[in-house]
Amino acid sequence: MRTLKALLAVLGSVALAGCQKAAPPANADVQPVSPFKVVAGIQDIMALQIDPAADALWESVSTTVTKDGSHEHKPLTDKDWSRVHGHALMLIEGANLLLMDGRRVAREGVRQLEDHGTPGNLTTEEAQAAINANRATFVSFALALRDVGEAMLKATEAKSTDGIMDAGETMDQVCEGCHLKFWYPGQKIPRFPDEAPEVDAPTKARAAVESAATHG
Repeated sequence: MRTLKALLAVLGSVALAGCQKAAPPANADVQPVSPFKVVAGIQDIMALQIDPAADALWESVSTTVTKDGSHEHKPLTDKDWSRVHGHALMLIEGANLLLMDGRRVAREGVRQLEDHGTPGNLTTEEAQAAINANRATFVSFALALRDVGEAMLKATEAKSTDGIMDAGETMDQVCEGCHLKFWYPGQKIPRFPDEAPEVDAPTKARAAVESAATHG
């Protein structure tokens, strides 16, 4: 009899433990609070991180033509490649910052974009409305930019100048495509690069847009 009572007690304890283990936690439906606090606007991320990184990557493998002739520029030393590698990392992480939910065109307290009033450019409110209405498209551009950054990163690890140039052409297309959708859809194509609203925008990409507009 004692043995039977002991066995029943053990079985009861096992059953109770199983029920406790199977029972879901009381706060199972509570979503974790994100530790991130979005402060900078898209304009800030572009100006302070993505633009400098992109420009440095474009210029890392380039040819400059002067009155003295053509001068090729490319990474030569391990230090040079390490510098380009860092710019690729900054481009990737800048794209990740653009993807964060709650990131607006301008940070709180900023009412106008830096290029406010440039013919063909959207206002802060118009740009925000365009992104809100086409969030999936904006995300696809940010993901494409991140992919370009990863291609740049692989090229620096392989020390491939051709890889840098190929990725640079894709970056032209991604950047200009996003800008024409969410920044300056009404831009008039200038006759010369220095007449553009953004004089440092990729000349090649603008030429492609001009050609498309001419033959469209």
